[in-house]
Amino acid sequence: MILVSDDEPSVAESLSKAGPSLNVAVLSENKSKVVERARRDRPDLVVLDVQHKDGFEVLSLLKTGRNTKDIPVVVIAQNDAPELREMALEVGADGFIAKPLGKDILPKLLLFISGRKR
Repeated sequence: MILVSDDEPSVAESLSKAGPSLNVAVLSENKSKVVERARRDRPDLVVLDVQHKDGFEVLSLLKTGRNTKDIPVVVIAQNDAPELREMALEVGADGFIAKPLGKDILPKLLLFISGRKR
């Protein structure tokens, strides 16, 4: 299962539509509840928008939480500024992808998950 938290509903919607064909569940959650949802559901991956300061706070909570620190988090952001990418990786992100996301994003995320499970 992939848990998506993004201010743009279109990201989660497009991943959800492609999910069944790749045999993966894609769930969406708002930033205020994503940590709680990750604790409860233990997704294989969290896709998190960090465009605003609260996104980095959520990333930090996920990567330092006892029940969530081992869940990989791929950060997405509208801006591919090197400082934003660097900050996300410093806070604990396992990957960084700039928007707009391509149509091949879900297969890439699944490859990322399978590579981490080995």
